[in-house]
Amino acid sequence: MATPLPVRIEFIRGPGAEDCPDEQFLRAETARAMGGVDPYDAEAPFTMTASIERRRGKLAASLFLRDGDGHGRWADGFSARDDCKVLVTAMALSIALLLDDASELPAPPVAPAKPASPPAPPEEPCSPERPCPPKPAPAPSSPPRTASPVRAPPRSSAPPVAGERFRWVAGLGAVTGLGMTPGLAAGPALSVGARWPAWSVALEVRALASLPKTIDKVPMAVSLLTTNIALCHHRQILFACGLSEFGRLRASPDVPLGGASRLNLRAGLGARIGIDWPFSESFSTSGYTDVVHTLIDTAIDRHPGAPGSERALWSAPNVSVAFGLGVHASF
Repeated sequence: MATPLPVRIEFIRGPGAEDCPDEQFLRAETARAMGGVDPYDAEAPFTMTASIERRRGKLAASLFLRDGDGHGRWADGFSARDDCKVLVTAMALSIALLLDDASELPAPPVAPAKPASPPAPPEEPCSPERPCPPKPAPAPSSPPRTASPVRAPPRSSAPPVAGERFRWVAGLGAVTGLGMTPGLAAGPALSVGARWPAWSVALEVRALASLPKTIDKVPMAVSLLTTNIALCHHRQILFACGLSEFGRLRASPDVPLGGASRLNLRAGLGARIGIDWPFSESFSTSGYTDVVHTLIDTAIDRHPGAPGSERALWSAPNVSVAFGLGVHASF
C-alpha cells in the first residue's frame, strides 16, 4: 500500500468566507477521507495552500501544492453558490485523492547533464623565449532557469458541490400593490418552494388590505387574499419569472345599505423581475416587481336598492402592479 505524501497546510478564508468551516474541519475531513490517516505535517517539505472566498455572489475554492523550492507541483479549483461546508468537504476530498498515492505526483523537471569536456593538453612552462599566450575573457553566466508548474493530474477532480444540488426555500416578506384593491394595498407574504442551480418554483400566499377606508364616500374595509405560483430563471443575482395569480376580494361596508359585502374571485397572469442577493450560506434577501394582467374582473357593487346601484363602487383595472421585499432561507 502506498504511503500518503505528508504536506504542510495553509488554509485561508478570504472576503465573504469568514463564516466557513475552519482549518480543523478541513484537517478532520481529509483524515476521514484517507481512512483515519492525517497527512498534515508542519515539518513536511511540500506545502498545500487551500483558499476560499466569495466572488460575484459565489464561493470559489482553490488548491495549490508547491515543493520546498517554491515550484508549483499541482493545482485544483471549483466553486459553489452558498453551501460553504460542502465546498470545504470537497476540498478535503480533492487533497486526499492526490496525497493517497504519492507515486502519481509529477517529479520536478531535471536539467540534462552536460557532456564532459576532453582533457586539455599539458601546457609548457612560460619562458623568455616562449611567452604565455593571453587568456580569453570569461563568458557571461546565463540566468538560472525556473521550473514551470505541472498541471493537475486528471484523477484529482472534485465531486459536484453545493451550488449544483436541489434545495428547499422558504420566504417571508412584505408586498404593496396598485390595481388589486381600491387605492394602495399592503400586507405580508409567505412562500415555500424548491431551487435548482438556475431554476426555482415557489408557492406564495399574500394577505393584503386596502389602505383607503372610504370608497366613493362609502366607509368600507377591503381585503384581498391571493395565492401565486412563480416559475423563475436565475442568472447570478438577477431572476425573471412567469406568474399566475388566484385570489378573492372581500368588501365589508360599515353602512349595510351603502355597498355589497361579498367575495369576489380574482385571477390573472403576469411576469416578475427581481434581484436575489445572498448574504450568508443559507440566507438571502430579494426585491422584485410584478405586473399582472387580470383575466377575471373583480368589482365592488352597491347594495341592491341603494341610489345608483347600477354603478359599481369600484372595478379592478386590467393591469395591476406589485412591489415586494423579502428574506429567504434554504435548506
